[in-house]
Amino acid sequence: MVEGIDPVNASLRLAQLLGEDEVVAQAPLVPSTAPSAAPVPTSKSNFSGNPFEDVLAKAIESLEKVSKTEIYANELVDKFVRGEAELQEVMVAQAKMSIMVQLAVTTVNAAVTTFKEITQMQV
Repeated sequence: MVEGIDPVNASLRLAQLLGEDEVVAQAPLVPSTAPSAAPVPTSKSNFSGNPFEDVLAKAIESLEKVSKTEIYANELVDKFVRGEAELQEVMVAQAKMSIMVQLAVTTVNAAVTTFKEITQMQV
């Protein structure tokens, strides 16, 4: 038997994938018999109802967050050079930035591959 995707869990999973930490952190657990029960978002989600538009908008927001993290890490490097920041702060910021960039690149590549597969499907 194939089960459908629960829209609440799908919205939360989308929020998790796109880095909407506020929704994930505030989500209470939902009792369910399914082993993969996910928390339900309680805060306002800015989903429009069009999944493609939602994913694209959240992807853009996530890339902006990656950019801000990169700017912050570069500012910390400049402060370290001037003696205003500690080495461990710089290393942590650089590691966070590196992980965020790797995740963004992986996500974009997966989305492009999926889009190509969908467009090449025969109906």
